[in-house]
Amino acid sequence: MQKVLLGLAVLVAAFAAAPQAGAQTFPTKPIRLVVPFPPGGGNDIIARLVTPPVEAQIKQPIVIDNRAGANGIIGSQVVSKSEPDGYTLLHTSSAFSINPSVYKKLPFDIFTDFTPVANVAVGTGYVLVVSAKLPIKTVAELIAFAKEKKKILYGSPGTGNPIQLCTAAFGVAAGIDLEGVQHRGTAPALTAVIEGSIPFMFAPPGSVVGHVKGGLLRAIGFSGNAPSAEFPDVPLVRDTVKNFRFDGVWQGWFAPPKTPPQVVDFINRQVREASNTPKVVEALRKVGYEPQNQSPAEFAAFVKQSAADMAIAVKAAGIEPQ
Repeated sequence: MQKVLLGLAVLVAAFAAAPQAGAQTFPTKPIRLVVPFPPGGGNDIIARLVTPPVEAQIKQPIVIDNRAGANGIIGSQVVSKSEPDGYTLLHTSSAFSINPSVYKKLPFDIFTDFTPVANVAVGTGYVLVVSAKLPIKTVAELIAFAKEKKKILYGSPGTGNPIQLCTAAFGVAAGIDLEGVQHRGTAPALTAVIEGSIPFMFAPPGSVVGHVKGGLLRAIGFSGNAPSAEFPDVPLVRDTVKNFRFDGVWQGWFAPPKTPPQVVDFINRQVREASNTPKVVEALRKVGYEPQNQSPAEFAAFVKQSAADMAIAVKAAGIEPQ
């Protein structure tokens, strides 16, 4: 009888340890991180800041797969249909929570076809840059230029992108007529501004710092509530355009639906640890972001609130769902 009881005790202990052992063995192969925007843009920069320390922690490589197009929809759809095993993840931005308000029909539901994993960072604002080929050196001069031309173009990474919402809000507050030229991401839009075919755009600090230092772009304003860490001498746009402010954009990781909770929790812990190390915190702040420390459940609630807030912003910007 004692032998039977001992045998049962061993089996019970083995089954109890099984979930923990499974979590400890993940991952056993490389992870693919889909970034649904082109290389060189704000999303790509943040992804490449956070992944190296995560790789070091999990002892596996993370392969970044840029799948640009349709304001992040194409790459996001890839992840929504992937195996829910934790080996295919999505690094996206607040464009994810804007898309339901600007597109009448999406190939997925952002709340049921994804599993929120980790809120990597929240943005502090965008830098307003103009082509160095133009004589514009201040926000006031840009506004005067726009009024003289009656209407001017601006670069946008896609319909409903936070950058478009920021620019639309700026146009309304400044009393100028603007028309967006849509691109497949921030980087190609910036190229058009550098070339001079588009006069200006708002962009994440990290995506323009090299161009500004190289003399290809001129930074004339910052959309946030306080100066940018990367551009401390650039004045706030609201100093010229009263009541204008745009910040609160975010970047986070998602997994396919039905990804095991223990895998989600494991990845969440790794991302939180990596994004809150002093080196990464400093790097994030230089590109205009603050690290976050949310659980998967807290991030899920954050995304729902973001979608509600962005729906109001889309309506205020006069963007009609397409």
